Amino acid sequence: MTRAGLVRVRTGFGRRGVVASSAVVLAAVLVGTAPTGGAAAATRATAAAATAVASCGKAAGPFSVSGTQVLGADGKPFVSYGLTVPGLQGAGWGTAVMDDLDEIDAAADDWCANTVRLQLDQDDLLGLQGTEFNQGYLAAIESEVSQAESDHLVVVLNDETNYAPASVAGSQLGPTSATETFWKDLVKVYGDDPQVIFDLFNEPRTYSPGMSAATEWQLWLDGGQYDGVDYLGMADLANYVRDTLGAKNLFWVEGPDWSASFAGMVQQGALLPVSGVVYAVHHPAGQQDTASWNADFGYLVTSGAAPVVEGEWTNYEPMPAVQPSGGGACWSDAPTKVPEFLQYLADHDIGLNGYTLQPGFLIKSSTNLAVPNTINAKTWTCESSQETQPGQGAGAEIMSWFKQQNG
Repeated sequence: MTRAGLVRVRTGFGRRGVVASSAVVLAAVLVGTAPTGGAAAATRATAAAATAVASCGKAAGPFSVSGTQVLGADGKPFVSYGLTVPGLQGAGWGTAVMDDLDEIDAAADDWCANTVRLQLDQDDLLGLQGTEFNQGYLAAIESEVSQAESDHLVVVLNDETNYAPASVAGSQLGPTSATETFWKDLVKVYGDDPQVIFDLFNEPRTYSPGMSAATEWQLWLDGGQYDGVDYLGMADLANYVRDTLGAKNLFWVEGPDWSASFAGMVQQGALLPVSGVVYAVHHPAGQQDTASWNADFGYLVTSGAAPVVEGEWTNYEPMPAVQPSGGGACWSDAPTKVPEFLQYLADHDIGLNGYTLQPGFLIKSSTNLAVPNTINAKTWTCESSQETQPGQGAGAEIMSWFKQQNG
């Protein structure tokens, strides 16, 4: 999603500090100094992390796909319970790194997650033309991955282009040759890392209202020209990363029209002919009920076609963020439908990655990442007058669900 309303207000270093292998590079690039802290404090933080790790389920790769399940290194099913951390996007990424480290630690220590999804900005790594290379940005990625892996989390790396300036945003609605370059650079670092999953492109959107289903799926699968720009298809991108670059990682692949639905994918013959693929739905587009969830993504599991993950989800998103349907994301019947949705996912062994540890989404205040929002059935509303006020997201429901499923 385009997160125009996302405001990051925390400052300071991650609770456990930057992992040593990346701290020196980050210090030089970002602030010119290295974080400091007492040995006793570091010991207490390490002990607290060990307790959290012991009490919640963790997963270890390499991961493989068997039917509609993802299997870990131990051969047991891996279901992702995680949070999306979006700080490495746009011009402010340099000041967001330390906040991201806090969120990564909180995911492991407080939210009982086994996964963290890092949204990365293709333009920040390669420049708007896809021809540059920002070593400092790569160092920031490495610091966050190292922190997550030290927390025993699975790491999902997602290529995002929503933060492109308005002058070029319309030319980054789907994968391009710059997307291939982005993954070429990351595969050199993480192509053999069994704890890293590649989420190949965030919310493909070469789609317009009234487009036929056949055209929509053809553009998504095979690429082509849309609004005067040539795009790669998701099949092209997945084949390139898997076969040409030789990446061994599990792939998450998002659907067309902001990945709101995979309805019709099988009928249109659009399943990817690539191994190790999980289909990642985001904010479901239809009515919030079992029939719609079945049609949007559940049928892939019940029909035996492929595994599915809810790759990025919130029931509430403060304005001015915009969805394809217009307005902020808000479930008008959230007090009853959010529990039903989480139960539906559990019944189908589908994991979920919540968006995000920021006020107005999943937490009440950025001063304590362990205190989630709680849906109040008596006062719940999606009226525009309350769109900018925090406390609407299903944080408490997600935290409780993670602990129930992964505790």
